[in-house]
Amino acid sequence: MKNIFMAATLVGLTTTAFANTIVPETSRDGKTKNNSTIAVTQEMRTFVAAEYNSSNLEPDSGGDIDTTNFDFYGAWSNKMMSIEADLNFGNVDTGATDTDSNTYDIKAGFRLSDQFALGIGYQMVDTDPDSEDTVIEIAASFNMNDLIIGGSFSLVDEDNGTVDGSHNRIILGVGSNKDNMSWEAGLQFDLEEKDDAIKSPSRTKIFAGMTTVLDSTELDGDIDYTTGDFTTAGGDYSMFHLNFDAEFMLHKMFFIAPGIEYTLIDNDGTDTKQLDLSADFRYRMNGIDATFGVDYAVIGEAGSVDYDEMAWKVNVAYLF
Repeated sequence: MKNIFMAATLVGLTTTAFANTIVPETSRDGKTKNNSTIAVTQEMRTFVAAEYNSSNLEPDSGGDIDTTNFDFYGAWSNKMMSIEADLNFGNVDTGATDTDSNTYDIKAGFRLSDQFALGIGYQMVDTDPDSEDTVIEIAASFNMNDLIIGGSFSLVDEDNGTVDGSHNRIILGVGSNKDNMSWEAGLQFDLEEKDDAIKSPSRTKIFAGMTTVLDSTELDGDIDYTTGDFTTAGGDYSMFHLNFDAEFMLHKMFFIAPGIEYTLIDNDGTDTKQLDLSADFRYRMNGIDATFGVDYAVIGEAGSVDYDEMAWKVNVAYLF
């Protein structure tokens, strides 16, 4: 049961914004990270940011799980290339165990012409005592009259210190960023790998997202659905995820952004579902973007056990 709750900490309450995969991030906070190297290949922004976030999960059956993260990240771009980098120090405390993890993530895009760009990304998650997960991603994108077509191929490797395994991931999608509206849609394929010690089941995800600005209000929504095998031996797995938030201007430098997020995961008949309500309070002036956010799970169920979860964050960025 403890493993189910550890998985539930990944459902939501990260209090971070939801990132783009195909089209570069256009949220007007200017600091939302991209989700793949594909988006970075067409990115044009420069900023530095730091964030501290913390969450507490309390199962009704007892045994709290506390999660904290220190995150330092940023981006740099010119006409020919873009770079996005992220360094995160995380900790998960279950009471019985205390686990540290470090995440190193860098994505780079190189524009070979006004339309065509290539990219490469590398991410490593180093978790105590000796687990190491890495993703190497090769990406390409084509910008044709504000319509972006992109794809990537990744090698995903898992090593728990004793055994390891790897599988391939393919992402394909299309999107556009024009006239105060950004949208994207695509598919992600995680290919089955049975021969390694750590086996990877076959899974397919369909995703879509949109960001638009209407006068002083920004609307941001994402939806995705994953289906496939629970393990390579069989069983069913599915995940449905939906989120929506709206940022309203209270004054020329003050903003509030309420949001809602719903996630449902079916692990071969064992459901985990969570409904979150969130609110970000933001200050934005002279290149500085500061955010204080809170997030609460009004519904949290892992198997047959209910849980409560609450998170908060402080984030400060400077946009050049």
